[in-house]
Amino acid sequence: MFVGRTSVLELIGELTEPRGENAPAGPRPVVILTGCGGSGRTAILHEALRDWRDRTASVLVQPLVPDGDQTSLRPLLTSIMLGLGVGVRGYPVTFPRSLLAQLAITANFAGLPPGDQLTRLRERLNEYKRKPALDNFLTALARDSFALVHIQVPGLSELVPRLAAEVTRSTLNRLYRGGGLMRFSWGDAVDWFRHQDQDFAKNPETTLIELSARAGSADPLVRRSVDDVLVGAFLADLRRSHARVRGRPPQMLLLLDDGDVPEAVTFVRSLLRVRDAIAGSRPTPENRLPDPLTVVTTSAGPAAAGAVPWPGADPVDGPRVRVDVTDLSSSEVLQLARSQDWTTSERTARMAFRLTHGHPAATGFVLRRLAENPRLLDDPDALLDGPDPDEEVRADRYLLRIFVGGLDPHRRPDDASVEALITLAAARTWQEAGTLVRLLPPPFGLGSPLYTSPTLWPAAGDGERRLHPLARYLGLRALAARPDARTGWDGVFRLLRGKTHPDDRAGRWHHELMLGGRAKVADSLAVLLPELPSARWLELFDAVVVTPDPRVTDPAEIRGIGRPPTPAGHTDALLGIVPALERDPCVTRPEDIAALRRLAWHGFLQLAESEGVADRQPFLDRADRYSADRNRY
Repeated sequence: MFVGRTSVLELIGELTEPRGENAPAGPRPVVILTGCGGSGRTAILHEALRDWRDRTASVLVQPLVPDGDQTSLRPLLTSIMLGLGVGVRGYPVTFPRSLLAQLAITANFAGLPPGDQLTRLRERLNEYKRKPALDNFLTALARDSFALVHIQVPGLSELVPRLAAEVTRSTLNRLYRGGGLMRFSWGDAVDWFRHQDQDFAKNPETTLIELSARAGSADPLVRRSVDDVLVGAFLADLRRSHARVRGRPPQMLLLLDDGDVPEAVTFVRSLLRVRDAIAGSRPTPENRLPDPLTVVTTSAGPAAAGAVPWPGADPVDGPRVRVDVTDLSSSEVLQLARSQDWTTSERTARMAFRLTHGHPAATGFVLRRLAENPRLLDDPDALLDGPDPDEEVRADRYLLRIFVGGLDPHRRPDDASVEALITLAAARTWQEAGTLVRLLPPPFGLGSPLYTSPTLWPAAGDGERRLHPLARYLGLRALAARPDARTGWDGVFRLLRGKTHPDDRAGRWHHELMLGGRAKVADSLAVLLPELPSARWLELFDAVVVTPDPRVTDPAEIRGIGRPPTPAGHTDALLGIVPALERDPCVTRPEDIAALRRLAWHGFLQLAESEGVADRQPFLDRADRYSADRNRY
C-alpha cells in the first residue's frame, strides 16, 4: 500500500504531461528527490513508473556499483537508451545517433593512417546496417550494461535472463520499422556529429573516429567531453522520436535511482551541461529546440550536498529542482495502520509514530512487527531488542543500518559506519558532532557523507542541523550499551562537556545531566529562577532536556519520587519527567504517559509558586499544556 507523497507524484506528473501549444520548448527541470536512508525515495520512483508506464516511454534504472572504480558513463546511458527504446504503443523511440557513437567507440582505429581510419569506419557502419549484425551488437551491449544496472521497463519488472534479448528485439523492430526490413539507412544520423545541435561545422566522420580514441582516455576533461557527445546524441534521438509522434505526446520519463552513485552524478551533470550548451547556442525562444525528457533522480547525501550544483533558489521552472522527501505524517501512519488492523489502528499508529517519527522504512517495519505480535504494543523496548526481518541482528541495529545504507553506493552498510553513527548520536547538533569526529576511525572524517549529509542531518526550524530523531535515539541506546571507556557513554559525553563553550550553560548542563549530574543541574537551574525572566528560564530548561536517557528505566527515578518539595526538588523531578515524556519513544503505555503528564503539570505549577518568580504565567501556561493536550503524546 502506497501512502503519502502525493504532492511529489503530482509534480512528476505535471512535468511529464504533454506540453501545451504555447509552452516553452526548453528542458524541464531535473527533479532530485532527497531524503535519508529509508525515506522512501525509491518507492516514489516505483509508483511514478506504475502511473506512467502505459502512457509514455518510461524507464527506472538503478546503477549497481561493483567493487573497484567504475566511472564510465556508457553502461548507464546504454541501459537508459534501451529501456526507453521499449516505448509504448504509438510512441516509438529509436537511437540511431547513440548507436553510431557506440559503434565508433567499440571500433579499433589505433595505428591506422587517417585514410584507412575513414575506410574502416565506413565499412563498419555499412556492416551494421544489416539486421543480424546489429542484433548481435545490441544484445552484447545490453548484457554488458545490465550487469552494472538494474533496469525496470513496462512489462519487464524484474531483471531476468531474457531481458537483454527482449529489449534488443524491441529496439530492432523500431529501427527496422516492424522487423520486415533486413537493412536500413543511418540517414541524417551521421550528419548530427557535424553540428551536434550547436551549429558546429565539424567533419562528422572525423568526429566519430576521435570519439573512439578519446573514450579510453584517463584524463577527466577528455572523458567529460566524450560524455557530453554521448548525452547530446541521446537527447537528439529522443527529440527526433518525440517529433514523429502525432499530436502532443507526453514527455519521456527517466527515473534514476541512487543519484549519489558516481555514474548517476556524471550523467546528470553531463545532461545539465549539454542542455545549457544547446540553449546558449540558440539565444532566442523561437530557435530553442524541444527537449522531451523528464528526469527524476534521488539523493541521500552527496548530490543533495552539492555534487550537482544548486542555484541560489530552486524554482520549478529552473534547470533542476530539489524536493525533500519528508517523513510520513501522523495521519499517514494511521492510514497504514488501518490497512493492517483497523480495530487497534489508532493506538498502533500512535505508538509507531512516537517511535519512528514517521520514518517510512522504520514505520513499515514497526507496523509489521506489531501485526505479528500485538503484545509489543506496550513494550517498544522489547520490539527494538527483538530480531530484524532476517534474524541476523537486533531490530534497533537493523534500523540504524537503514540510515547508513542510504549513504553507501554499494547498498552494503558496514558495521564501522553504524558504530560511527552511534558515536555521533550523542551530539545535540551537527556543529557539536564535529567535536566527536576525532573519535571516529578513518574514513569517517569531516568530509564523510555520514557527517556531511544534509538528509541525515536536516535543518530544523531554528536553522540548526540535527540528526534524524529516530537515528539519534537508536544511537543513544547503542551508545549506552557500548563498553569501551573512551567511546562509550561516559567517554563521549565527557568529551562534549569538556569542549563546550564557557558561555553555553545549556550545553554544559545538558552534558552534565547525561553524565548523571541531575541533582547538580537542578540546583543550578533553581538558583536562576528568581534571576531570569520566566520565559527565558523555560527556554534554558528545554535546551537542557533535549535528550532522553535510555539508561534510566526505573519509574521511580524518572518521576523523581522522594525529591524534596523545593524549587530544586521540583526542577530535579522535571529533569527526569520531561525528557521521558517528550523524547523517549519507549514510554508509550497510556497509564504511564498519563501519570507523567500529571507530574509535569504539578511540577510546573510548583515552580510558578517559587519565591522570587516575578512572572508566573509562563509556568502556568506550561502546566496547562500538560494538563490539556492529551493527543500530543
